[in-house]
Amino acid sequence: MIQLFSSLTKVLNPEELQEFVVIARKIWWRRNSFIFKKEFVHPNLIVREARAVLKMLSEKNLDQCTNQVSPPTVSWQAPPMEWFKINWDGAVDKGKGLIGIGVVIRDSFGQVIATMRQRKKLYPDPLLAESYGALQAVKVAWEIGLKQIILEGDSLQVTKSLAEDREVLSSSSMFWSEARCYLNLFDKWEVSHVRRNDNHITHLLAKDALTISDFIITLEDPPTRIATFL
Repeated sequence: MIQLFSSLTKVLNPEELQEFVVIARKIWWRRNSFIFKKEFVHPNLIVREARAVLKMLSEKNLDQCTNQVSPPTVSWQAPPMEWFKINWDGAVDKGKGLIGIGVVIRDSFGQVIATMRQRKKLYPDPLLAESYGALQAVKVAWEIGLKQIILEGDSLQVTKSLAEDREVLSSSSMFWSEARCYLNLFDKWEVSHVRRNDNHITHLLAKDALTISDFIITLEDPPTRIATFL
C-alpha cells in the first residue's frame, strides 16, 4: 500500500490524490462494516459519500483561504501518512463505583474514523481507569484492522509503562501487560504522552460514557458530543 501511494504521488495532482484517499478509505470501511457488522453497503452509496466528503473538504479549504481571522493554535498533531493516532482517556464516578472510557481514532488527515465509549463497573481509581482505557483503545484499533498506530494519552505513568515495558507491581499492571501484548501484534506502534488540555475530546467522551448503559462504538461519524470540537 505504501509503495502504491508513493507511486501515485508522482502522477497525481493534490486534488486527485485527495480523491483517491477518500474513496479508498470509504471502500476500506465498507469492507470492515461487512466483516464486523455484517452490513452490506451498496457501491453507489460509497461514491455518493465520497463526493460529499470531497465537497466538504473543498469548502473547508476555501473558507480557510478567505478567512482573515488568525487561525487558532493547533495542539493535536496528526500522525504520518498510513498511520493512525488513537487518543484515549478515563473518567470515574466514585459515588456509583464506575469508570468511563473514551477513545478517538483519527487518520493522517485528522479525520475521525472511529470512536468508542464504554462504562464499566470497576474500582473508581483514576490510574486504573486510564490503564483499562489504554487496553480498550488498543483492542479497538486491532479489531478494526489498523496496522500502524500511535497510542496517545495524558497519563504519564501509563504511557511510560507501556513504552518502556517495565514490570511494576500494581493493580494497573495487568492492564499494561495485556495492552503491550496487543501492541506487539501491530506492524508498527508508538506510545506518546500529551497534555490533558490537548486531550479534551477523549475526556468529553469518557465523561459521557458514564451516562450510557454499556458500550458504544461509531465508525466515521463522530458523536454529537464532540462534533463541534473537531
